[in-house]
Amino acid sequence: MKKISYLFIAMIVLFLFAGAASADTIGGDKGVIQVKCDVNGASASLLSINNDLIETKTITNGMAEFYVYTTATPASQVIVSADGYYTASAPVTVPASGETTKVTVNLQAKPVGGDRGFLQVNTNVIGAKVDVLSISGSVAQTGYTDVNGKIEFAIFTTGTPINSVVVSAPGWVSQTVPVMVPAKGQTEIVNIEMVSTSPIIGGDRGVISVTSNVEGAKVELISISGGVGYTGTISNGKADIAVYTTGTPVNQARVSATGYQTATVGVTMPAKGETVTINAPLTATSSPMGFALIGLLGVIGVIALVRRD
Repeated sequence: MKKISYLFIAMIVLFLFAGAASADTIGGDKGVIQVKCDVNGASASLLSINNDLIETKTITNGMAEFYVYTTATPASQVIVSADGYYTASAPVTVPASGETTKVTVNLQAKPVGGDRGFLQVNTNVIGAKVDVLSISGSVAQTGYTDVNGKIEFAIFTTGTPINSVVVSAPGWVSQTVPVMVPAKGQTEIVNIEMVSTSPIIGGDRGVISVTSNVEGAKVELISISGGVGYTGTISNGKADIAVYTTGTPVNQARVSATGYQTATVGVTMPAKGETVTINAPLTATSSPMGFALIGLLGVIGVIALVRRD
């Protein structure tokens, strides 16, 4: 009788751990995007095709690896930045399940010495390309905005004068803005508001403010037709998303983050100038191994009882 009991218990243990192993794959297959860089300590940020920030990692031993779901919103580029270097960007290839795709991003050191001023360009677009043009029309310097939409250039006051910057990004209207040559030790700041190439047509706007407990969580406002009308990211506990009152109405907000259960809540369209606030807290996904451990402890208890009998 005891032999049968032990055999039964062993089968339960195997079942629990097999279930835990299979549960780890829930949520889709994963691949790896490996970013190689010549500057250790640099910050690498992976962006989706919607220009949303997916994840940021630090370059260690010459590389950073991102584990991405093959069924999630595809990644499109990586931005790498470090103090003393110009920010650089490179397109990435989405890996298949179990596959690793590689991209190399080398950083260019900012010039040292000489009289310099600084040109800081602020935009509302992550990873936008910024070209600094000289008075002759040639490109003097090039870089990409960081995760805050900002980039800074060191400008030699004794070099060929600059007179404009060109900002461009996929899905956005390119803009050319005149700039002043900064004086020695001074910073010239230029703020550029980029405009989407496919804006929602005219009309008044209100704001849907989505609050959540997970920083960096992705927010999607779903229209009554079922499509994603607007997107945002939780920052400092909320995402304020401007919506057109004359556009296709939205009736749901979907909030998601890696390691958490996706939350979907109903929303009401705001009137012109109004802010509608909704809360969408996320719950951490349960650990399958935790369940297996609980089951194992239960099995140990059963074995103790059997032995005592």
